[in-house]
Amino acid sequence: MAMRSWVILGSSVILAGVAAAAGTHVHAAFFPDGEALPGLTVDHRAVTGGVAPAIAAAARDRLSEHARLQIDGDTVIDAPLADLGITVDEARTADIARAIGHDGDLASRADDAKRASRGEIDVPLVVHVDPSRLVALLAPVKELHDRAPASARVDFDHGGAKAEAPGRYIDVDAAVADIARIARTPTSPEPRVVMLSTRDFAPHLVSTTVSGIDVSQTLSSFDTFFSRSGQQARRGKNIDLAASKLDGLVLMPNELVSFNDVVGPRSEDNGFSKSWEIYKGEMVEGIGGGTCQVASTLHATAFFGGLDIVERLPHSRPSAYIPMGLDATVVFPVVDMKLKNPYPFPVVVHATSDGPRLHMELRGKKRLARVTFSREVKRVLPYDRKVEEKAGVSRAHVIVKQHGVDGFKIERKRVVEFFDGKKREEKENDTYPPTNEVLEVAPGFDVALLPPLPDPPAADPADAPAPAPPTNPVVAAPEGTTPEGVAAFVIQDAPGAHRPTQAQQNPELLVTIKR
Repeated sequence: MAMRSWVILGSSVILAGVAAAAGTHVHAAFFPDGEALPGLTVDHRAVTGGVAPAIAAAARDRLSEHARLQIDGDTVIDAPLADLGITVDEARTADIARAIGHDGDLASRADDAKRASRGEIDVPLVVHVDPSRLVALLAPVKELHDRAPASARVDFDHGGAKAEAPGRYIDVDAAVADIARIARTPTSPEPRVVMLSTRDFAPHLVSTTVSGIDVSQTLSSFDTFFSRSGQQARRGKNIDLAASKLDGLVLMPNELVSFNDVVGPRSEDNGFSKSWEIYKGEMVEGIGGGTCQVASTLHATAFFGGLDIVERLPHSRPSAYIPMGLDATVVFPVVDMKLKNPYPFPVVVHATSDGPRLHMELRGKKRLARVTFSREVKRVLPYDRKVEEKAGVSRAHVIVKQHGVDGFKIERKRVVEFFDGKKREEKENDTYPPTNEVLEVAPGFDVALLPPLPDPPAADPADAPAPAPPTNPVVAAPEGTTPEGVAAFVIQDAPGAHRPTQAQQNPELLVTIKR
């Protein structure tokens, strides 16, 4: 028995030795030393000199490749993948490459080694996309190509409704997915092109709904006036355009509407022209001058129509075309006017501009209230003078770049008396800062020669005298004080130096309007 056991044991030892020798031969044949199998490639790049350098070189090539983002057949972005928020995880890619032929059972590892030696295993780069980077790049593209839907409107000229139009937007999520897809595509001489996906979306109101709205009753109306002559011609066109964008606008029950959203950017692309406007307290030439008059007229119409005034700011000075307290300033896109329809039926804006008159109405099913506006001047804020020396101005002239206008603090009130006996009162304070007088003079001009400013207003505005009508005076300075060779100087208006009206210079202290 003991002899037989020894023989069996001896046979086992011999077999184990043979297996060990065979395993060593297989490992030497299929699992040679090194971090990557012979023949393995990364992004179709041969791994020579180590896995990490090969991956780093492949990553540099990939990220330097350009991608073209196109919409409607036009390329809107042409940039390296790196600039589109693409990164390569080199460490993770290296881990994957090193694991091939080193992990798993003997059979699978041997198969990996054979396939790698035949050039059949390529390790793709591990690519990541930063959506925030792509979103930032697409923001200006979306601003240019996204289109808000246009709801149907009431057609006051022909009856019925003006047709709606769907909106369109660039699908950023789809763009991120498409960029990720092409970024994972192996390096190729072919350009990487992404056709940006767009989506359509329906407008708020369609023709079938709008055509049935009752507009038989006028809830309120308001007129303002403007000039179309000379420098005011382009301003008049801006008023026409802004009014046309409001005409037929429908406010459904409890709906909030934004003036800036409806009228859109004050740009030449949107049809607006350069004209005089108030900017930082001074009259300057800008695009869209005149839209504030449209906003003010709409505000007054909504005010007397009993709509909720959700957002509104007064001008930086009293307006010549509308009483203080009824005006509204707008600056796209930061300063807006927003209105809300509190009635249980739709309300429609009807806006027309004909000749010198801008006319607005609110139309609806039924007039439900009478509205009273009252305004009281609480304090007058005197203006100051600013003198600017400017080369080229004659020493015999003083140029009025801007006329001074006193500022005012007012209290305004709205009383809405509903025909069912209910009543609502609202009270607010507005401040119109003083508008400084701005004069341009020749370098070295003695400002002591200028006529004095008007006396500060009295503590009680009722005691303040009415200002004299403005003129272009010829001022004779005291003997010996004028510039050499100049006995007098002329005060002359510059282009755009609009003279304040009597209502701006000396407004009524108490105004009441009932509609």
